[in-house]
Amino acid sequence: MNHTDFFSLIKKGLPGETFVLHGEEEYVKAQAIRAASNTIEPDLKPFNFTELEKPDPKLLTETCETLPLFSDRRIVVCYELADGVEPAKYMDCIKEHSPETALLMVFKGKLAASGTILKYAQKQGTEVLFSILTQQECERWAMKRCVEAGVAMDQSTARALIGLVGTDMANLVSETDKLIDYVGEGGSVSMQDISVCIRSSLDVRIFDMLDMFTYGQTADGIMALHALFDDGNEPMSVSAFLSSRFKVMLEARRGIDAGKNKRDTVASMEGSKFANEKAYDAARRFTQSELAKLIADLSDTAYMKISGTMREDKYIELILLKHNWRQQPV
Repeated sequence: MNHTDFFSLIKKGLPGETFVLHGEEEYVKAQAIRAASNTIEPDLKPFNFTELEKPDPKLLTETCETLPLFSDRRIVVCYELADGVEPAKYMDCIKEHSPETALLMVFKGKLAASGTILKYAQKQGTEVLFSILTQQECERWAMKRCVEAGVAMDQSTARALIGLVGTDMANLVSETDKLIDYVGEGGSVSMQDISVCIRSSLDVRIFDMLDMFTYGQTADGIMALHALFDDGNEPMSVSAFLSSRFKVMLEARRGIDAGKNKRDTVASMEGSKFANEKAYDAARRFTQSELAKLIADLSDTAYMKISGTMREDKYIELILLKHNWRQQPV
């Protein structure tokens, strides 16, 4: 079963069987264990919920045979096996323990398909595989977490967020909560908020790529763009982030045209000082109309994808290639 099936089973009440929890998604795995523990009444948890770290077979057997107190069931969580002990030595306990006990055998990462314990769980239908979530699952999760916190986030923004931070849930939780705290209850997460709050590897690479284009190194810029796509970054996420950068640059350009110096322009802009200073320096090589045109062109990326007119990655490349990248400030 997958993590969704297991969470459903937890809600119904875990039966007195042995479940083997493994897979690469450690955060969701930990949340499943927490959800299981929360099915035990708080006052009775010390007696009916036990966690063991690398127990030997004897200790695990004794713990699983302990009867629940003031309850009809108990949960035992076993994290990994004792070092140097063969998995076969645990099989008696795994196969035959108190029917009042639900035993959760928890392993970090994904187990080898040939493992004794995993084969038994697969045969019994009690294997729980925690695979890395898909981008779509992560998008839904991020939007749901925002809604629960009283914050709005649309799907395109969620998609851009996942494109920046990836599908590792521990990282996604941290970055989503950072955005929630930043916009506050009743607020709405925008691409600008993401560019302010999240300093990802994609963030840094796009800054570097834009510097290449801005300072006349067009060939290097195209190579950097191709590398972004080759590394699995979604074209829509790259487009959205590029657009957000050009919007910040447009704000800086307006300050320049109004006669403000760099310090005052950067101080008047929202977001991180680092990003705004880079935007100011880059904006000196653009006019307001040029930046507005780049933003407008990038806004058509989604249409290109939906209509099938052009692949998104090729469209982004075309936009960057057709711009007149000058080397001198205007």
